[in-house]
Amino acid sequence: MPRDFKSFAEQNKKVIDENKDKASEYQEIINKYKDMDQNSLMANLFQEANRLKREGKLDTSTLNNLKQTLSPFLNAEQKNMLDELLIAINNT
Repeated sequence: MPRDFKSFAEQNKKVIDENKDKASEYQEIINKYKDMDQNSLMANLFQEANRLKREGKLDTSTLNNLKQTLSPFLNAEQKNMLDELLIAINNT
């Protein structure tokens, strides 16, 4: 744990530098989806979910963890939509 601001700043700069690739990757993902309408986004979501299921990377446990992680940040309407999406993904 850094004891002074200079050490703290150096440590954080290192973390930021180590994660620049991820930031770039996230920006590419945002750019890919930012102009899509809801139907296109949903089609992509289900296509990606099916691919991940086939690869064994998406299961009920993973979806439940996603729900638990996101739920505290959502209002009631958003929680209902998330529930519907997860049920649909689970059933595809």
